[in-house]
Amino acid sequence: MRTARTAAVLSIAAMALTACAGDGTATDEAAGDADVDDTGLTVISSIDVYADLIEQIAGGSVDSQAIVESTAVDPHSYEATPQDRLAVENADLVVANGGGYDSFITLLASSADMEDDLYQVIPGENEHSHEWDGTFENEHIWYDLLQMEEFVRDFADRLSDVAPENAEAYQENADALAADIRELHERNEALEAEGRSYLATEAVSGYLLDDAGFENRTEEEFLSAVEHGDDVSPRLYQDSLELTEEIDLLSYNPQTETQQSQRIRSQAEENGVIIREFTETLPDDAANFQEWMSANIDTVEEALAEMDG
Repeated sequence: MRTARTAAVLSIAAMALTACAGDGTATDEAAGDADVDDTGLTVISSIDVYADLIEQIAGGSVDSQAIVESTAVDPHSYEATPQDRLAVENADLVVANGGGYDSFITLLASSADMEDDLYQVIPGENEHSHEWDGTFENEHIWYDLLQMEEFVRDFADRLSDVAPENAEAYQENADALAADIRELHERNEALEAEGRSYLATEAVSGYLLDDAGFENRTEEEFLSAVEHGDDVSPRLYQDSLELTEEIDLLSYNPQTETQQSQRIRSQAEENGVIIREFTETLPDDAANFQEWMSANIDTVEEALAEMDG
């Protein structure tokens, strides 16, 4: 284990969080309230989604930082800076999504000889229910709320291994956070969007919409091209334009915007399709992961109400 660099440890305030659930229930506080001892450890995550969840699990006992924490940046194509390299080299744990999504941080960890201190959420490295066999798979697993519940519990175990003095608090925080996330999953699943379909300009919202019951009309070849930063083939592009006459919802990711995605959006608008935006990372107005996902579910719920209206 490397010695952590001197850093101000982030303290976590208890934050009021309204879940905006359809049944009127609400989550009163964020996780991370159990008493913990300062460990002096630094955890560097590729994106702010994981940094936030880890911060809540750790309850202020570690310095949890993210390399990408802006909705103006596309993590798929992010290029690491010398400051990022130094941050990884001085970290005690490095957290990557994996699956090729954030290769910049796995490369930094490898060059710093930190493979043993690298936690990757996608399998091969960690057990996970999704299989990754080389064909297209949606890498945005933080939109899969059941998988985030699993991640929270698993990472609490990992953090307990390196800071056993806080193990009980980590488990308590993880239990509270996992319960919040499970409640969000159940709320999303209860939307019952069966009979409705969507087209996505990028795969980010896929798990959330699929779990809500939507049919995904987006071709995997289209999504694979976008994930790799390639232009969509003329055939797939034309097919997508034509699909805007048949779908109920266009899921739009502004962080991966291209001329092609802009044209698909314009065509969807002309055809009267409901359009909703979903981002890769936490927006500035979201207090934490739970609030962000609650707002995303609100977005889906409102879109369904508009369809039915």
